[in-house]
Amino acid sequence: EVEDEKRPNGFVSQFNGTGFPRGPRPTNKAAIVYDLAFDFYSQRFAVSSEDCKIRIFARANTTSVHRYEKVAEIKVKKRIRKLTWAPPHFGQVIAASTLDEEMVSIFEETVGKGGNSFTSCCEIKLAAKPTSIAFKPGAEPSLSLTLAVPCDDGHVYVYEAQDAMNLKSWVEVSNFQAGEEKCTALAWNPNYMEIPSLIVACGKMQAIWEYYEEQLRWVKAGKLQDHKEIIKSLAWAPSMGRSFHMIATASDAVRIYKVQTKADQQAGDRFEADLDAELQMQDKKGPMVWNVAWNLTGSILASSDINGQVFLWRKGFSDASKRSAWEEIRRFKGGD
Repeated sequence: EVEDEKRPNGFVSQFNGTGFPRGPRPTNKAAIVYDLAFDFYSQRFAVSSEDCKIRIFARANTTSVHRYEKVAEIKVKKRIRKLTWAPPHFGQVIAASTLDEEMVSIFEETVGKGGNSFTSCCEIKLAAKPTSIAFKPGAEPSLSLTLAVPCDDGHVYVYEAQDAMNLKSWVEVSNFQAGEEKCTALAWNPNYMEIPSLIVACGKMQAIWEYYEEQLRWVKAGKLQDHKEIIKSLAWAPSMGRSFHMIATASDAVRIYKVQTKADQQAGDRFEADLDAELQMQDKKGPMVWNVAWNLTGSILASSDINGQVFLWRKGFSDASKRSAWEEIRRFKGGD
């Protein structure tokens, strides 16, 4: 539940190809939401809307209901299409992008006499227009604050803050060409103790890339099966002690891949991916899958379609007669 002096009639979370919501258009611009991102602990979330504002909501100190109250508001020049939070040990830091300009803005929470507020601390100039943004996960304060930016020129650009205590200066530390088409989705490997790795989608194609610091370059480490339609979203599950990785993709259907390292590991060909499940959200002619996301343990997958329906999936007991035992455990529609 959200409290705001101009409370929307309901968040519009899915959009058509033009970036505007399907169905009747709300008259309140604050009700047209372009993106929503939770922080690591799900205690706060940021919302960008058509009125060129980013609103920050925090969970209220109450046990009776999950209530969120607005704690900050950021006025921006253009509508923000993508938001993401930095890992929590770097403080309350948000990256934002319009996707229409070759730039990413960094906002940081500061403490003042009038209370806490988010201020702009840097604008990172890019070589191309971004299609998404994603901070590198991590739980070690000694790690650098790193931001990956997939762009419409098929390249992924990686930036680092020169000083994690002062986010005014960012430098490009690496880049690589992920494909001939524009990048459409990206996800970091959340297991920060391994070699830094990403899965990147360019149109219908997707591959895993690893960064070798000694060589200062990214190497393609494995390829996943292509989709029939453009890949909209990727999610790399936390391993939680598993000996393999799980990656979910969103396109014409939800696919879950089981990714394992090869016995004879070699740079450039380290992973092999097998399709663990292909989940149809309604029927074979159902709507396009828009987004996928794992819970913190990597045991439940959430997916949403362009009509605003959300599905929750969980793998049950193994069944020798089936390739996978993933099952739908709940579905609901925005506003339910």
